[in-house]
Amino acid sequence: MGIGNKTIASIFDSTMFVLILFSLLLSQHHCAEVYEITPSQPFSQTQSLVSPSRLFELGFFSPNDSVNKYVGIWHTNISPRKVVWVANRENPLAASDTLANLTISSNGTLELVDGKQNSLWSTNISVPSNGSAAELLDSGNLVVKDNDIGADPLWQSFDYPSDTLLPSMVLGFNSKSGKRNLMKAWKSESDPSAGLFLVGLSWDVPSQVFIWINESKPYWRSGAWDKSRFIGVPDMDNQYLSGFALHDDVNPGTKYFSYRFFDNTLSYFGISSDGVLSLKLSDNGSNWGLNWEAPVNPCDIYGTCGVYGVCKGSESPNPNCECLKGFVPKSNEEWSNGNRTGGCVRTTELFCDQSNTSRSFASGGKEDGFRKMVGLKLPDFHELIEKLGPDECKIRCLNNCSCQAYAQVNNIGCLVWSSDLIDIQEFASGGMDLYIRLANGELDKESQ
Repeated sequence: MGIGNKTIASIFDSTMFVLILFSLLLSQHHCAEVYEITPSQPFSQTQSLVSPSRLFELGFFSPNDSVNKYVGIWHTNISPRKVVWVANRENPLAASDTLANLTISSNGTLELVDGKQNSLWSTNISVPSNGSAAELLDSGNLVVKDNDIGADPLWQSFDYPSDTLLPSMVLGFNSKSGKRNLMKAWKSESDPSAGLFLVGLSWDVPSQVFIWINESKPYWRSGAWDKSRFIGVPDMDNQYLSGFALHDDVNPGTKYFSYRFFDNTLSYFGISSDGVLSLKLSDNGSNWGLNWEAPVNPCDIYGTCGVYGVCKGSESPNPNCECLKGFVPKSNEEWSNGNRTGGCVRTTELFCDQSNTSRSFASGGKEDGFRKMVGLKLPDFHELIEKLGPDECKIRCLNNCSCQAYAQVNNIGCLVWSSDLIDIQEFASGGMDLYIRLANGELDKESQ
């Protein structure tokens, strides 16, 4: 049976209808991309706020099919998707709430409201005009600005990191105001609320990057900054010199770390929910590759071998701990059972620590000396004694009975330690020299 003209016309009409509908859908999808949020143009869940070059986008998401919904920022078209910032990480929306939106309120505040118009998150700023607008920059920074007031942002997401550090973001602190910029890990892969691990810059001089557990317990540290790299990261070589910087007192009392790659490689530092800090790169703009991470073995974990213990690189689950020369385990029982965190104690009392009546008998009347160890991650709690050469550094430490060790580090100077030596690691390559104070009787001829 042949096909009639009416049937052909009907097929043609149906095909055209499908094509027109498809075109409309594409058009609506394209229109879903917006470039700013204004008081008259709130941001809905069907939209995507994109940066000018479409490097980043902001939108609503539910991580790993969570029952909750969040507003976040991520790179456009890079797999796997990495959410680099979350607005309402502590106040999620119900995934079933389809009416929630981002809006600029009458006082210029960017605000997330749920379907019942309850505020779940806001920038908490107030400006005397209604010209505020929110934009997403190609750096990944969400800014709220008011051109009637000035060009500088009234608020920016870079001041409130989540678990990610992007190029041009800063990690640091203002000692005067007490404000700190910290990376805060997600609680889990499906829960972006603040978890156990924090990443930040220490207060000491020179500063170190730390991973802390529960805000204060050290978990990993980078070693001191030597004006070009962190000396406790042996694979941080010259490839980083052009992009990593630690800025000190740009404004009085401020110190912060930042980075950027001059070839514009897309990248991010992230802290995972289980405490691993990593640097990932996207050379081709389509997927992420691991460049560096820490900690990677038991020796990287802070204080694994306790005070006066040194951890030697180990790929096994059990750290290879040894006491420094002149020291023995504080508890032989704990040490033999594999618990080395109690550390080590001196076998011979220092000349400095002896009373005047016992010095001659115990040490033969000889002053303490130093034993050199090479290739180390230097201990925590260093103190910087500026403008001293190696000889002066040694004398300064020797003449101070509280000084337990010293090191002369290029681009830093004289570092001394007046507290128990902790978190020492021996590297397979790289590392620094450390001179450890010992009683004269513990020194061999090569170390005197």
